Amino acid sequence: MTRTWQALVSLLGCLALITPLLFVLGRLRESDTLEVPGQARLIPILGIEDHTRLLTYHRSCSKQSDCEHPLGCFFDVRFGHYCTDSNCMTDVQCPEGQRCSTLSTINGGPRVKLCAPIGPRLEGEHCWDLPRNSQSACTADLRCSGEGGFCARACTLNEPNTCPEGFFCADVNPGPSCLPTCETRGCPDGQHCISSEGGTSTCAKIYGPNCLETPCPEGRKCQVSPDARFPGKVWAECVERCSDKSPNPTCAEGKVCDRYHCLQACDPNGPNPCAEGYHCDRRKETLPWSCQPDSWPDR
Repeated sequence: MTRTWQALVSLLGCLALITPLLFVLGRLRESDTLEVPGQARLIPILGIEDHTRLLTYHRSCSKQSDCEHPLGCFFDVRFGHYCTDSNCMTDVQCPEGQRCSTLSTINGGPRVKLCAPIGPRLEGEHCWDLPRNSQSACTADLRCSGEGGFCARACTLNEPNTCPEGFFCADVNPGPSCLPTCETRGCPDGQHCISSEGGTSTCAKIYGPNCLETPCPEGRKCQVSPDARFPGKVWAECVERCSDKSPNPTCAEGKVCDRYHCLQACDPNGPNPCAEGYHCDRRKETLPWSCQPDSWPDR
């Protein structure tokens, strides 16, 4: 009887030690999904059982409601929109040459932490959160911030001198960041101050028609495309829409229709009609040869 009582006392003692530990572990698990004041909810790392149970896991999506809780609809330049959880919480959980980045899902949805490449892009240069290759990623001490993506350091809002000259502190995702502006300091010869979303602007050489200063013909839209792999360069186009179907017109003589755009036709074995910053290429074997920007393809 004495031994039985001693065993029972020992068991109760063990439970007394284990119960607080289980409580703490449970709170740690819950804290992954708790909302922090002023910040969007952080999606946790889910287990294999959760991945199997959630029917929308890694399925395509167009809005947050397409994804089951706690998943978020995330846009990845490599794979498009899909429902996902986090795959890391710290840098040590990522492969060599990558870091654990806090990223935003679409339309201001919950945040997600994913392993992202570390690259050569410097402060104020364009970037991608999860690029196809590391050439479009920021250095390890910077993060890709704001609309359009700029490599930036963190800053404190409403505090003067928190950003270097030529930058301003903007309230953007994934947090307040120093974004570039050239509106007051101007640009070197041969470059123009190119405005972007959120009040940002950067100096760059324009390839194609400078439709920022000379308006496009009526009915055509000025489209300016930077590429993170080519800092200091942008490609401009007065977009001329085309289609084989009415009512959209076909292209004029000397041009071909590629991705619903009328582009300069070319022959890879003939004289080169392409302007500076462009080369003769085609995106698919079924598409015609045309003058493509040097930023394509992804080399």
